[in-house]
Amino acid sequence: MPKENSNSGVVMGAVIGGAVGAVTALLFAPKAGGQLRSDICNQLQTIGSRAKEMAGTIGTHAKELAAAVGTHAKELADNVSEQTKETGSKLQEDAADAYQSVKSDINSMAPTERDLKKLGKEMDEMPTHSELRSKGQVPDPAQ
Repeated sequence: MPKENSNSGVVMGAVIGGAVGAVTALLFAPKAGGQLRSDICNQLQTIGSRAKEMAGTIGTHAKELAAAVGTHAKELADNVSEQTKETGSKLQEDAADAYQSVKSDINSMAPTERDLKKLGKEMDEMPTHSELRSKGQVPDPAQ
């Protein structure tokens, strides 16, 4: 059961219990009819004013709670937003570093188009692993 429903149930129970108790006490008190009706009316007015006070207090507390929840939710949203920005920046930096690393590796193997063509011809002339094995040779595991 949500806390708001639980609190309102307690308040409602207190109001009803107070009313029943007051009416019961007045009914069993030895008084004249006019005096009894007047006492019942006074007690009901007292209960009504207490109920209004309690409702006002509950309303104030509910507003304070709603404001606190709203503030906390905004703080959480701001925190998530900041962490997302930081993560995005870090990912961009990592991607740029990886790009530069790959780019430098490519340029170290064949810095020019001519070198790249030469490297391609050399690789075409190299025997494959299966060709080396068929000749009884052991292939280089790094290749």
